[in-house]
Order: sequence, then C-alpha cells, then structure tokens
Amino acid sequence: MKPRKSTAILGATWVATFVLYLFVKPDQPATTGITQVVNTVPALVNTEQAGQ
Repeated sequence: MKPRKSTAILGATWVATFVLYLFVKPDQPATTGITQVVNTVPALVNTEQAGQ
C-alpha cells in the first residue's frame, strides 16, 4: 500500500527535523550526582541568624 503524497511529505519533514535537532542540540553538561536547588540556605545558618 502506497502512502498519500501529503503523508509522505509530513513524515519526511518530521524525520528531517529530528535529524537537524540531533546535530544542533546543546551538549549535556557532566553531572556530579549532587544537585543543589538554587537560593537555598542550610538550616544551621537560619538558626544562627535567628539567635542573634
């Protein structure tokens, strides 16, 4: 069974977009295994400031 022309064009466009993405995607940074949430303060610092 032969696909319709429009279906073939959509499929080819999707494949071309995916291949282009593989070439231009940014590199993944090396992870150290420890992730830190931005703008967090350890509890010890909070209790020291509260006691002053």
